[in-house]
Amino acid sequence: MVLIAGLAGCAAEKRTPLVVPIPTFTPSSSAATTAPARIVGALPTGCGAIASAEEISEAVGKTMPGQAKLVDGAADANIGRTDRIDCYYGLGDSDKVDDAPVRVGLASYSDAKTATTRVNKTVDDEKAAGARSSDVTVGADKGTLLIGRKTATLVATHQATTVVVIATLEAVPAAQAQTVLVKIADRALSPR
Repeated sequence: MVLIAGLAGCAAEKRTPLVVPIPTFTPSSSAATTAPARIVGALPTGCGAIASAEEISEAVGKTMPGQAKLVDGAADANIGRTDRIDCYYGLGDSDKVDDAPVRVGLASYSDAKTATTRVNKTVDDEKAAGARSSDVTVGADKGTLLIGRKTATLVATHQATTVVVIATLEAVPAAQAQTVLVKIADRALSPR
């Protein structure tokens, strides 16, 4: 009975409610810089998803005139390729795609092993032609930078997708090739 009277007394007593502050959190730098999603499956359908002319100009450090020119590639069962898209940057209206100062190509393959085989073939072919090679990191993926007499080439894979970035040494000097081509390849593998 005393307990009930005590409880009744507490219920009648007015108290100020307890206010508990809600904590706030600042995201860590690693959470704030989470990499964009990579291509898995179907390739993008246009150059804008790979990189705009402005993004390529920014990466290269000089204006690439004109719009990106798209060459939609085809599947090739002989090498396990299921799709291909090539974008050419820095061309005027009358220029041929072979004259592009920067080229970016994406290809999808039947599986990751086939994609790696194709990249290895490109690396072997470029080295046989006299290119110097070095391993590079493209986001979380591995790639190879090849410096030839007239061009710098970067090849990399992400699962069953490959990326090839080729720049003339006039557009991207050899000393800047790794930084510039890695940036372009990383962007191409992360279409928006």
